[in-house]
Amino acid sequence: GRARCCRSNVSMNSLAGTQAGNILVFRIGQLGDTLMSLPAVRAIRERHPHHRLVLLTERQETAGFVSSWDVLGPTGWFAEAVFYRPARGVPGRLFTLLTLAWRLRRLRCETVYDLAPERNLSQRRRDRFFFKRMAGIRDYRGGGYLAKPGKTIAGVLPRIEPEWQRLLRAAGAEMPAPLFQLAIPESERRKAQEWLVRAGIPAGARLLGVGPGSKMPSKIWPLERFREAGRRLLQDHPDLVLLVVGGRDDAERGEALRRAWGPRARNLADELSPYGSAEVLRQCIAYVGNDTGAMHLAGMVGTPCVALFS
Repeated sequence: GRARCCRSNVSMNSLAGTQAGNILVFRIGQLGDTLMSLPAVRAIRERHPHHRLVLLTERQETAGFVSSWDVLGPTGWFAEAVFYRPARGVPGRLFTLLTLAWRLRRLRCETVYDLAPERNLSQRRRDRFFFKRMAGIRDYRGGGYLAKPGKTIAGVLPRIEPEWQRLLRAAGAEMPAPLFQLAIPESERRKAQEWLVRAGIPAGARLLGVGPGSKMPSKIWPLERFREAGRRLLQDHPDLVLLVVGGRDDAERGEALRRAWGPRARNLADELSPYGSAEVLRQCIAYVGNDTGAMHLAGMVGTPCVALFS
């Protein structure tokens, strides 16, 4: 439960000549959750050009876990990150809160932007108490609790506001926001291109990203369906090459699909960083797969997505 600090090792040109104090940004979740927060975080960076941004996020020990820092660190928007490990049981949670509050008090942050996902009203009140009273940050700016409406009288589920819009409001940004495109570091572009060369992609081939995995079992389309769909696509489109994308947890599933699809398939799972995978997806004609982080990566680099919901 100890809070830990990690300083960014990326270029901090945007913070050159900083005279103002610290601004805390609280965001947890994995790849897809973090990507949805990027427009809001960019708005915060632009609103406080002379402040040091500090990210507060969770640290998970789960293999293949893509943290918020893995996505936000390379942007260069943050000076450092403070991590905490979610604890179980009342004593563990209390120790984590007290330790974290002490660490944040030492930072003397002027403002906190609470970009936590899916908080109900009581959780929002708890967050506000922690940041204002325990951590001593007087200026608290939260995104409001997420009220999920039930069905209408006609039995229809109404559409709810997209998460990225709710977070933009918390950041104090004007609506609607300009279209957000994920900026891929040049170093990650090179690594992605080197991987494509090593993979021996035929000249003139069209690439199709396939995302067969997910951290949530209920979202996973059966593997045999992916095999069948891939075979049909390869049969109908002779110039197509299928690329399986995903993290460490998806490598085995991706290898099974690569073997089933034959020489016009490659397994990219766990081969590149999230930004490297984004560059490969940027070069794909489309993404086909589960509702997962890879889908959000594809969408944020402008690649059309066919999202499968089990």
